[in-house]
This record gives sequence, structure tokens and C-alpha cells, in this order.
Amino acid sequence: MKSYKNFLLLLLIVLAVGCATGKGMVYNDMQLADQGFEALAQGRYGDAEDYIDKALAINPNNPYALLNLGVVYENTKRFEKAKVMYEKVIQLNPPDIAGKSNMAGKAGETLVDLAKENLQKL
Repeated sequence: MKSYKNFLLLLLIVLAVGCATGKGMVYNDMQLADQGFEALAQGRYGDAEDYIDKALAINPNNPYALLNLGVVYENTKRFEKAKVMYEKVIQLNPPDIAGKSNMAGKAGETLVDLAKENLQKL
């Protein structure tokens, strides 16, 4: 039993040191979705899609990632895939509000409203 506790203590120390040095950093879905948004805002659609796919692998119902993946698909002319993403955001009906947007005047709108607006443009 004592060796098990020592092992757990050692494991915690290794994890703490790894995180403190930047190695072994673990990203959550929101961090990845934010990185995807930043890449999207810069027009780096491939990078944006990579980050967002990773976010959705962690949380397939992340409404920010779903909305932004829809925008990536729309901007890369994959309209059917964009439609699926926007419809999923609408179906989830999250209460979340966009804190920032790459479109003027859209920050402060709900994600559902943004998804509906984007869906109508397709």
C-alpha cells in the first residue's frame, strides 16, 4: 500500500513539473476552440480546422467549435458540411454569447442567432 502511495505522489510530482515547464501541456476544448477562432480570423483555414477538430474530439457539443467549424466549411466552399454544423448549434440551443467575432457588429449575439444568420446565407 505504501509503494502505491509513493507511486501516486511521484506521478503527481512528474505531472506538476511537466506542466510547470510547458511540457506535457494539456489543452481543453475551449482553449483549442479559441486557437481555432484566432486562426480562422487570420484566414488560416487549415490550421483553424485542425484546432477545432481537436476541440470537438474532446467535446463534440462545444457550440463555439461547431459554429466556427461551420464558418471554416463555408469559407472553403463546403456548404453542406457548414449547414450541418450550423444546424447542430441551433439544435443544441446553447445560451452562450459570442464574446468576439470576425464579423463587425456580431460580438454580443447568441451563438444560435449567429448560426441561424450563417445558415440563411448558404
